[in-house]
Amino acid sequence: MKAGEGITLGESLRPRSNSLNLIRLLLAASVVLSHAPLGGFGSELFLRWTTIGSLAVYCFFGISGYLIAGSAESNNFGRFLWHRVLRIFPAFWICLIVTAFVFGWLGWLHAGHGCGFACYLHEPGGPVDYVVHNAWLRSSQLTIPGTLKGIPFPLAWNGSIWTLFYEFLCYLLLGALALVGALRNRFLVAAIAVAVLVLECVVTSVPSLNMQFNAFNNWDLANLLRFVPVFLTGAAIYLYRKEIPDSGWLALCSLAATFAVYLVPVGNGIPGLTLTRADLSAFLLVYPTLWLGAHLPGRSIGVPNDYSYGLYIYAFPVAQLLAVWGACRWGYAPYVALTLVGAATLAFASWWLIEKRFLRLRDLGRSSSGGQIPLASVVPVQPTQVDSTPTTGLPT
Repeated sequence: MKAGEGITLGESLRPRSNSLNLIRLLLAASVVLSHAPLGGFGSELFLRWTTIGSLAVYCFFGISGYLIAGSAESNNFGRFLWHRVLRIFPAFWICLIVTAFVFGWLGWLHAGHGCGFACYLHEPGGPVDYVVHNAWLRSSQLTIPGTLKGIPFPLAWNGSIWTLFYEFLCYLLLGALALVGALRNRFLVAAIAVAVLVLECVVTSVPSLNMQFNAFNNWDLANLLRFVPVFLTGAAIYLYRKEIPDSGWLALCSLAATFAVYLVPVGNGIPGLTLTRADLSAFLLVYPTLWLGAHLPGRSIGVPNDYSYGLYIYAFPVAQLLAVWGACRWGYAPYVALTLVGAATLAFASWWLIEKRFLRLRDLGRSSSGGQIPLASVVPVQPTQVDSTPTTGLPT
């Protein structure tokens, strides 16, 4: 269906025929480009106030808000939460294990430590601690001692997964709104999004407040101010999808307004560490992203096999391991290409061996006739309906 007068975004962005999976795959790949500084290839700043990776994460959150609103609307809280856990945690846990016991071990060997695997295993802050401390999405242990020796940025083995914690909080927020019936009042959802955005504007614009919401103070609140308006914008667009027009001009104007905000003299901070003017305009990226999902070709790419999540969670550790091995000395293009190949291989394995298998458990608790069967002894939630909503996979 072509864009035109009288056609809404909901009509064009059909659930079974859109390019959102393709967009998410491209966004995950762009995060790889954004992490090129891991190899010592200079700054990734984009228009001074943000990064390509940050823009990709914002688009991820917008898509996620749109898709997850549909899941929250059509499922009770138990099944909604069960689906979200299945989509996020199994592949995430395996990624932690692979990072700790394979990538970290290879880094340990390359660093020339005199003792073997048993020594590595029992190192204080070693692989076991890395998995345990990060298991619930919060990145409380970034690296493993002695495994990232001699590379430009040895601060983290996986600097992408931190966004998943805030994504899951957004899931819980939307699930809670559905639980109390707030999703049936779409104006209320839009009002909450506007209220959080206004609060973000105030914090960003007042220098004394901006200094209190950053990587060193109130980090969680700063990130919720950054991500919640974008996520809820996607959710509000879903709820108003039958009234919002499908308009290329609206998408173009929204994109232009995004970068026009960069000229507003507020938020003189450091991208990624403090709130900047780019964070204020991030919600404006949501409509253009969804509009592209309705009109780009490649609707069959990533359907039904979604590799974007695996690409997102594995790209950073692959890039770090390549940097440890010195692959960055071959130049930017080979380094990025090798990162993409390695991450894509692991993403393929993650989907087929982990993600797809666990997603089959979405039907747990439903009888063959569509009714419920007791689940008290099987899982801690009570599913009621199946959905196939994917995770955004990012961050970002």
